[in-house]
Amino acid sequence: GIAVLPFDNLSPDPDNAFFAGGVYEEVLTKLSRIGELRVISRTSMERIAEDKLEVGEIGARLGVSHVLEGSVRKAGDQIRVTVQLIEAASDNHVWAENYDRKLDDVFAIQSEIAIAIADQLKLTLSPELQANLSERPTQNQAAYALYLRALDERGTWRGSDGFKAMIDLLEPAVAADPDFLQAQVLLADAYGRMNWTGSDPDGSHADKARQAVAQILERWPDHPQSRIAQGQLRYNLDRDYAGALTHFEAVRAQLPNDIELLRSIAGSLKWLGRNEAFLELARRVVELDPESALASGELTLALLANERLDEAVTTAERSYARFPQDQVTRRNLAWAKVQRDGDIEAVLQLTPDSREAMLAHFVKGDFDALQRPRDPRNPNHHSQTRAELLKLAGKQAAAQAVLEPYTQHVVPGLLAQLSGTSLTSQQRALTHANVAGWAALVGKPEQAREHLTQALAAPPTSDMAFFYSLLSIAERRLGNADAAWLLVEPYIGQTGSYGHGELRAFKPFYDKVYGESPSYRAYVAKLGVQAK
Repeated sequence: GIAVLPFDNLSPDPDNAFFAGGVYEEVLTKLSRIGELRVISRTSMERIAEDKLEVGEIGARLGVSHVLEGSVRKAGDQIRVTVQLIEAASDNHVWAENYDRKLDDVFAIQSEIAIAIADQLKLTLSPELQANLSERPTQNQAAYALYLRALDERGTWRGSDGFKAMIDLLEPAVAADPDFLQAQVLLADAYGRMNWTGSDPDGSHADKARQAVAQILERWPDHPQSRIAQGQLRYNLDRDYAGALTHFEAVRAQLPNDIELLRSIAGSLKWLGRNEAFLELARRVVELDPESALASGELTLALLANERLDEAVTTAERSYARFPQDQVTRRNLAWAKVQRDGDIEAVLQLTPDSREAMLAHFVKGDFDALQRPRDPRNPNHHSQTRAELLKLAGKQAAAQAVLEPYTQHVVPGLLAQLSGTSLTSQQRALTHANVAGWAALVGKPEQAREHLTQALAAPPTSDMAFFYSLLSIAERRLGNADAAWLLVEPYIGQTGSYGHGELRAFKPFYDKVYGESPSYRAYVAKLGVQAK
């Protein structure tokens, strides 16, 4: 195993920090292609660097045998890269090198570093892998600088704003060098992510993503990056996780430590409900990215999906101690405590704006709390859930007040999308199901049934647990408790559906909406609780 600390920027211009980061990123990328190495991810190493640990401490904390340090100095068209490889246990410097070159030789430097490290660690590289490590992504330095800035932008999650910034950098990079494959793939993914985050109302980014991937496939049909681009397209636009998984798995052996690829595979397995395989890969991702809240959170979800509840709580508590302000970490800890202990107070404490917090207020009889918007910046946040709970509590006027702005401002947009052509078949089915739930809630059963029929006419090929949960919500609001329960029962335990701990913790709510279903009553009886 090797831990590569972020390279120091020694350039006179501090704005060149992105360049040092880019050289560092590419060295990591090349090392990650060596299957015999376990290469710790950039995310974890940036956090390790913040802790300013000694080399021996880094080795012990991450379980690696070697640590690589480096620096980059760029001045005009000259570049100096200095690296040193240190044995973690002894703190001995086993290899060091200075590379003084023209800027055009930066790619050769990155390749030479990776090959030299493999040689020092007595690793055998096949001729194919050596050629792969020596590959030059582009001859155009201006395009490469834009690409490095886009990589730097990707390093911090900013939702659609971040992807838009990446697009603004990558479009001129691709225009400057149409042969720059890595930039093409990153651009296609950024287009797809705009659609995935719901920031593509007219479908233009989805169209650009499809066009970009078609061009990549036409020009580089056999390149591993082409398979990744196809997988990303299936994942981001089509939510076709089985198709995405096929493409991702096809290149996994060639990119054994690629953390983004492994995350994509794990995500596909999660949404496909392949819980054991999801857990196995989530553990591998944590091995490569041990200081990541995201990696720890996915491991928590995988443990919960496999009903390893004690380990899930322990993992979530450890992550919370490290990242107490991370919202996903807080939710995962609350969710783990609900699943294992039925601890609804943890939900109220850790995630007061969540859907689960609303259920907790309902269970506790605190109906006044349900009338207040949970997120003042987004008053329509979870409006349907809040209104349903208020109606079940007999607060009809309050429910209507919650629903009114949602009906005025959100529903017209959903209906407009359904009348257009920008939605994929997956998105169309989910939107029909969502509108059906609203129509049932506001007392429009004919409209609800029409949208349910439309949703089932062309059901999605993935996200099935989430899809059927939306259909179930509509059916139960129409008063069809048994039909509603039978829609979700096959998916219990999968991402997007209920867990056993949730059914226990929020039983008063689920009794209200499913209690008339014989199938539901029989199911919860097996959990050791009785439906009222």
